[in-house]
Amino acid sequence: MTMAGSNDNVAAFASSDSGKQVPRLSAPDPEKNLPTIKLGETIRFEQFGPIILNSDGTTRRISNWESLSDHEKEVTWRRISKRNEERRNILLDQQKKEEAQNDEDERNSKESTNL
Repeated sequence: MTMAGSNDNVAAFASSDSGKQVPRLSAPDPEKNLPTIKLGETIRFEQFGPIILNSDGTTRRISNWESLSDHEKEVTWRRISKRNEERRNILLDQQKKEEAQNDEDERNSKESTNL
Protein backbone atom coordinates (compact mmCIF):
# COMPACT_ATOMS: atom_id res chain seq x y z
CA MET A 1 0.00 0.00 0.00
CA THR A 2 1.36 3.40 -0.87
CA MET A 3 1.21 6.46 1.29
CA ALA A 4 -1.37 7.92 -1.08
CA GLY A 5 -3.51 4.81 -0.62
CA SER A 6 -3.16 5.17 3.11
CA ASN A 7 -4.36 8.77 2.94
CA ASP A 8 -7.29 7.68 0.78
CA ASN A 9 -8.27 5.14 3.44
CA VAL A 10 -8.12 7.80 6.15
CA ALA A 11 -10.26 10.13 4.06
CA ALA A 12 -12.76 7.33 3.36
CA PHE A 13 -12.90 6.43 7.03
CA ALA A 14 -13.46 10.05 8.00
CA SER A 15 -16.25 10.52 5.46
CA SER A 16 -18.00 7.29 6.46
CA ASP A 17 -18.09 8.30 10.13
CA SER A 18 -21.13 10.58 10.00
CA GLY A 19 -19.15 13.43 8.51
CA LYS A 20 -16.78 13.68 11.49
CA GLN A 21 -13.24 14.67 10.65
CA VAL A 22 -10.26 12.74 11.91
CA PRO A 23 -8.35 14.97 14.33
CA ARG A 24 -4.85 15.77 13.16
CA LEU A 25 -1.77 17.04 14.93
CA SER A 26 -0.73 20.56 14.12
CA ALA A 27 2.47 21.07 12.16
CA PRO A 28 5.60 21.68 14.24
CA ASP A 29 6.65 25.27 14.76
CA PRO A 30 9.67 25.87 12.49
CA GLU A 31 10.92 28.57 14.88
CA LYS A 32 11.44 26.14 17.77
CA ASN A 33 14.72 24.28 18.09
CA LEU A 34 13.45 20.99 19.50
CA PRO A 35 15.81 18.08 20.07
CA THR A 36 14.93 14.82 18.37
CA ILE A 37 15.97 11.31 19.30
CA LYS A 38 15.78 8.05 17.42
CA LEU A 39 14.46 4.81 18.82
CA GLY A 40 17.08 3.27 21.09
CA GLU A 41 19.03 6.48 21.67
CA THR A 42 19.45 7.88 25.15
CA ILE A 43 18.84 11.45 26.18
CA ARG A 44 20.38 13.23 29.16
CA PHE A 45 18.61 15.84 31.22
CA GLU A 46 21.63 17.35 32.95
CA GLN A 47 20.63 20.83 31.83
CA PHE A 48 17.65 20.54 34.21
CA GLY A 49 19.88 19.86 37.21
CA PRO A 50 20.11 16.91 39.58
CA ILE A 51 17.14 14.92 40.80
CA ILE A 52 16.85 15.19 44.56
CA LEU A 53 15.87 12.02 46.40
CA ASN A 54 13.78 12.98 49.42
CA SER A 55 13.96 10.94 52.62
CA ASP A 56 10.51 9.44 51.90
CA GLY A 57 11.62 8.23 48.45
CA THR A 58 9.91 10.93 46.40
CA THR A 59 11.93 13.03 43.99
CA ARG A 60 12.09 16.66 42.95
CA ARG A 61 14.31 19.11 41.11
CA ILE A 62 15.86 22.45 42.03
CA SER A 63 13.49 25.12 40.76
CA ASN A 64 16.11 27.84 40.25
CA TRP A 65 18.76 25.62 38.64
CA GLU A 66 19.18 27.78 35.55
CA SER A 67 19.93 30.86 37.67
CA LEU A 68 22.82 29.24 39.59
CA SER A 69 26.41 30.01 38.65
CA ASP A 70 28.64 27.24 37.27
CA HIS A 71 30.44 26.97 40.62
CA GLU A 72 27.13 26.71 42.51
CA LYS A 73 25.95 24.01 40.10
CA GLU A 74 29.15 22.03 40.58
CA VAL A 75 28.92 22.19 44.38
CA THR A 76 25.21 21.34 44.27
CA TRP A 77 25.77 18.28 42.05
CA ARG A 78 28.44 17.00 44.43
CA ARG A 79 26.38 17.52 47.61
CA ILE A 80 23.14 16.17 46.19
CA SER A 81 24.89 13.12 44.72
CA LYS A 82 26.38 12.27 48.11
CA ARG A 83 23.11 12.88 49.98
CA ASN A 84 21.09 10.92 47.41
CA GLU A 85 23.40 7.92 47.83
CA GLU A 86 23.01 8.05 51.63
CA ARG A 87 19.22 8.34 51.37
CA ARG A 88 19.06 5.58 48.77
CA ASN A 89 20.97 3.20 51.05
CA ILE A 90 18.67 4.04 53.98
CA LEU A 91 15.58 3.44 51.83
CA LEU A 92 16.97 0.12 50.55
CA ASP A 93 17.68 -1.00 54.13
CA GLN A 94 14.15 -0.05 55.16
CA GLN A 95 12.75 -1.98 52.21
CA LYS A 96 14.76 -5.09 53.12
CA LYS A 97 13.56 -4.89 56.74
CA GLU A 98 9.94 -4.53 55.63
CA GLU A 99 10.26 -7.49 53.27
CA ALA A 100 11.82 -9.61 56.01
CA GLN A 101 9.04 -8.60 58.42
CA ASN A 102 6.38 -9.43 55.82
CA ASP A 103 7.98 -12.83 55.20
CA GLU A 104 8.04 -13.53 58.94
CA ASP A 105 4.42 -12.42 59.35
CA GLU A 106 3.42 -14.68 56.46
CA ARG A 107 5.21 -17.67 58.00
CA ASN A 108 3.59 -17.01 61.39
CA SER A 109 0.19 -16.74 59.74
CA LYS A 110 0.65 -20.08 57.96
CA GLU A 111 1.83 -21.74 61.18
CA SER A 112 -1.16 -20.49 63.14
CA THR A 113 -3.61 -21.78 60.51
CA ASN A 114 -1.93 -25.21 60.52
CA LEU A 115 -2.50 -25.69 64.25
